[in-house]
Amino acid sequence: MTQFSLFGAEAGRPTLTDLDGLLLAGGRWVRAAAAARLSVVVADRWRADALVAAFAERGVDGPDAIVPAEAGVGVRTAFSPALADSAARWRRGANEGLPPGFRLESGGLRLWAIAAGRRDDVGYLLATAEPDDPIHQAAGAQLARLGVAALSLAQRGGPGWRITSAKRTRRLVELLGACPQGGEAHWPPVGPAGL
Repeated sequence: MTQFSLFGAEAGRPTLTDLDGLLLAGGRWVRAAAAARLSVVVADRWRADALVAAFAERGVDGPDAIVPAEAGVGVRTAFSPALADSAARWRRGANEGLPPGFRLESGGLRLWAIAAGRRDDVGYLLATAEPDDPIHQAAGAQLARLGVAALSLAQRGGPGWRITSAKRTRRLVELLGACPQGGEAHWPPVGPAGL
């Protein structure tokens, strides 16, 4: 039996800043007038379903949330005025960039794991879109801040951050909370053995 942390994703109230975790997984903002939409491409349908449920919990779900994508399944929020400030935080001129004072919390970590986390032969990988860009580097710093220090991967197996020790994997599980339905083969293992 696993006891989840009082500071994990399931203990906190869902917030719009949790969506920052999807930017670490390669998500992109689209802005229109005074509204914005966040979209991300994921590899599996269970991931898309779990993200749609997360969007609904935060009040930003829409009727066309899951769409076909060339590299998997596209998942997106509704165009919402509630997301305009979040999108603006990530804009740097014409490009997306890390917001000043960026801080990932357990809810954002959970969404990142849903979108781009997976087990591999060596540990647990949280994928990022680009190796060694500022967003990738900030993701690693935030993992360390949360007590889940990880190894940066550029190409082979990545890009992303790999967690290898049983102790850090247990901490990751505490922060992430329960596995979404259908994701058991991709979620970090629960139990004393770790990976």
